[in-house]
Amino acid sequence: MKEFDLKSLSEFDGKDGKPVYIAYKGKVYDVTNSKLWKNGTHMNRHFAGKDLTAELSDAPHSEDVFSKFQQVGILKMNEEATQEQKTTGFLENLLKKHPSLRRHPHPIFAHFPIAFMMGAAFFAFLFAVSGVKSFESTTIDLIAVGTLASIFAMASGFFTWWLNYGARPMVSIVIKITTSILLLMDGIVLLVWKLLNPNILFNLRTSPSADNWIFFVLTLLLFPLAMILGYVGGNITFPVKKDKR
Repeated sequence: MKEFDLKSLSEFDGKDGKPVYIAYKGKVYDVTNSKLWKNGTHMNRHFAGKDLTAELSDAPHSEDVFSKFQQVGILKMNEEATQEQKTTGFLENLLKKHPSLRRHPHPIFAHFPIAFMMGAAFFAFLFAVSGVKSFESTTIDLIAVGTLASIFAMASGFFTWWLNYGARPMVSIVIKITTSILLLMDGIVLLVWKLLNPNILFNLRTSPSADNWIFFVLTLLLFPLAMILGYVGGNITFPVKKDKR
């Protein structure tokens, strides 16, 4: 039986016509012929050429699924990998006790900055149109809460990215990280600007200047940034397969 280590196993990632191998509990399986492992990716979440022992609890099936595939070797763990496995084992025990940590933290936090920031842009527009003072104050309140919520959403997002995707630099994840940073920075700039100039938005209706319009545009920018985050996040959770016909 052929022996693999993590480095040699990573060569069988299913890309460029390579076979698709995965490891589970020290055994290496060939899943090349599985339609669910096309191009070395399973459900846009699990990747070939890796030891998936720690990831099985994230799957809707049991380890019996491996009986369908041919074992082509065994996985030999070096000292570094063994230490990593111990760390992973600790994490898995933690997740067994608190399974909500695997799925719920980020979705719970992520909705708040999206809703608050889109709401801030909406009320800023209402203020610009109507001049109602309460709309101006509501805009600032929503920016403040949305900016705070963004910090928790980003922290939980990095945790989920590492836990469920191995911190792989996927295009959708890069878009989310970049957009999140822009959203957070936009919120911080608006809050600091408001602190330094309390009438920065209010003066848009009384004596508008370039600064007032820039502040207003930056506030409206919160809407598309939040919308992009919501769309990309939804597409990661519920991927839409393109029709190749």
